[in-house]
Amino acid sequence: MTIADEAREVPVPKPLAGLLFILFWGIGITLWSCTHLLPTPEGRGFMADIGIIFACLGLAAPFIQTMRGLRTSAIVGIIGIVLFAAFGFGHVTVLVYLLRLLGPLLALLTPVNKALGFRVFA
Repeated sequence: MTIADEAREVPVPKPLAGLLFILFWGIGITLWSCTHLLPTPEGRGFMADIGIIFACLGLAAPFIQTMRGLRTSAIVGIIGIVLFAAFGFGHVTVLVYLLRLLGPLLALLTPVNKALGFRVFA
């Protein structure tokens, strides 16, 4: 095992996981609460979708085992936000709803995968 391999396997400290859980859920709830302030339906939907992404990241954070997995899940969240923007403002409603279902599904599978010892972003 090289030094780079050992650096990738740094476990996520429990206080950091708890902080991310609280912080991301707070951001998600705040975004959902401020959704009505935007003038366009597309903007309101996009703000709610960003809230979904943050809530999913917050839900998954305590169950992610390594810093590499945490970084990868954040990158997937950023990709999700970009896809929500592209599909939402492009009026591709079917794919927006697919992302709205896929994000929480992946977040809910994170504790199941940890319990089974299966690492998704290994």
